Amino acid sequence: MGNLVTKGADFDIAYGGANLNEIFYEPTFRSEDVLSRYRVIPNVKGSMNIFLSANLTKIVKKYTTCSSTSGTGSFALSDKKITAGKCRVALEQCADEFFGTYIEELYRTGQNALNVEGTVLEDIMVRRTVEGIGADVIRLIWGADGTTAEYDQLDGWFKLLGADTVVEAAKLEKIAADFDAPSAGEAIALLRDCFDKAPAALQQTPLNAKKMYVTPEVFNAYLANLEGTSADLAWSARKDGVAAVRFRGVELVPMYEWTTILTDLNPTLFDGGTTPMNASQGVIYGAVENFIIGTDVNDNEANFKMWYDDKDEKAYIRSYFKLGAQVLYSSLVQVGIFVTD
Repeated sequence: MGNLVTKGADFDIAYGGANLNEIFYEPTFRSEDVLSRYRVIPNVKGSMNIFLSANLTKIVKKYTTCSSTSGTGSFALSDKKITAGKCRVALEQCADEFFGTYIEELYRTGQNALNVEGTVLEDIMVRRTVEGIGADVIRLIWGADGTTAEYDQLDGWFKLLGADTVVEAAKLEKIAADFDAPSAGEAIALLRDCFDKAPAALQQTPLNAKKMYVTPEVFNAYLANLEGTSADLAWSARKDGVAAVRFRGVELVPMYEWTTILTDLNPTLFDGGTTPMNASQGVIYGAVENFIIGTDVNDNEANFKMWYDDKDEKAYIRSYFKLGAQVLYSSLVQVGIFVTD
């Protein structure tokens, strides 16, 4: 196994003069806080049955006379299973990667010279591991298919929704001149269709209890509709001082991880068009509580340990956790994608 942190192609080995004691990190783009975007069940160690209750309607009848006869009316209980796949993070680092560079000057001395704990290298390793686990959890929850390498840990929401005949039958397909780069007008038209044609149960869900998860291109195209207009309703709601982008009161969440998924895979959920094609842009409109994450820990990102082994002369990072996904109701999801003629 190679080192977690390596020298880049343009890393200057022959250092000289002063060096700034600060590492500048390339941003890791994520779709914000998991707990606020989805429902998390933190005690799934293997498989768990989730019981669902259908609605009970039309039980109020006209009174005619005294009677011991009960009226009609019933509802069904059903269940879905959430299975948490086993996930592992295994990384290592040898101090000699940065021998002869300025980074070595920041190492410890004496018997602990090769121990990177407490050094700037440890800070880099921990920060990038935390960010990497966080981004991977979202990537897998949406895109994992149980079979493809790097996506075989579990069945994610794309696969589950693509296998749902009700969701697939209701999927909206919007023609775009360039389906990889929808225009501002095309983006807002797809959002309108998803909002207007969503199942009745989803339409009745409170605005603050549902989201529109969109590809970054759709998100940016929608922003173009707001520029130069008095779109106060789209921006007025704030959370922790940060403006939230909304469409008709529903928050838009740009899903940066989808770009990676749709580049690596061709999920059924994004198949469409008169001539079958794999779409790359779209929206999933749904109730937050309908998207279930099952795990055996409260915080996947913080659930790892790091130590130095004198025998191996390496630092190790290990993390083990369970991760699973499920979608409860077809009636609380509406999917829309862009296709070509």
